[in-house]
Amino acid sequence: MSLVSEVLPGLFLVDIDHFGEPGLGGAYIFVVDNEVALIDSGTSRAKDRIRQALADLGLSPERVRWIFLTHVHLDHAGGAGVLLPELPNATVVVHPRGAKHLVDPSKLVASTQSATGPRFRFYGEAKPIPESRVHAAQDGETFALGGLRIQALDAPGHAPHHLCFFVPEQGLLFTGDAAGLYLKGQLLPTTVPPNFDLEAWLATLTKLEALAPNRLAFTHFGLGGPELLSEYRKLLLAWVEKVRPYKDMPEEEAVAAVLKRIEAEGWPMGPGVSGDWSMSVRGVLQYLRRKEAVG
Repeated sequence: MSLVSEVLPGLFLVDIDHFGEPGLGGAYIFVVDNEVALIDSGTSRAKDRIRQALADLGLSPERVRWIFLTHVHLDHAGGAGVLLPELPNATVVVHPRGAKHLVDPSKLVASTQSATGPRFRFYGEAKPIPESRVHAAQDGETFALGGLRIQALDAPGHAPHHLCFFVPEQGLLFTGDAAGLYLKGQLLPTTVPPNFDLEAWLATLTKLEALAPNRLAFTHFGLGGPELLSEYRKLLLAWVEKVRPYKDMPEEEAVAAVLKRIEAEGWPMGPGVSGDWSMSVRGVLQYLRRKEAVG
């Protein structure tokens, strides 16, 4: 796949070469009239790819008005801090619960390092963003991009600081991780620690379905149809039940047992995906144990 491709008129997907592999992670460049927005920024390692994509499209840095971050996990937001000094007119839009982690990313970086282990090297750094350039978006708040409106929607489940962005005029929904991963035409769960919440996520999917979108734009990776929302609901419920029998085992043993099971079932287990499976197992285990602790 090329560095940047036009997936809809005026909407470009930049392959950020996540984990050194094509087709795993991206950032969107959205051009409306004379204004530009980024939806997610990739890791800080993606900076040069996004700058090159803007240049290849003939878009000056001054035209970028918004960086819409679906959430502050570093594969979605880590690049914002290193890009922003070169985008003088851009404001970063993020969930209120994520804003403080952009201004001071130290806890976010530590949490990412703990969750990702040896894969942390792929996530790069996270540069602090001046508070004056961060906008904490309220649920339902709208932002103008040229002649279009982009609506921010509170979408917890994957993380409590997750937003989706909806373009009503186009029926276009930027899902971040709220509808899972969509890799090479296959949905995969992304129930990562420490804050996976099944009930919140199911409510988010109901909320997104009520929008009746006609296109979903996944950060991981590319466009899909609206039926994927209901398909992900089924996958999410089945995935939690797949992990549940292992909840009383020591965590490392449980992770190994579930990975062995899903590999035997034929799920994709390439080098760029296997680490996501491990994190997704840990997230469900922690969720189930929290539920059990509160009765």
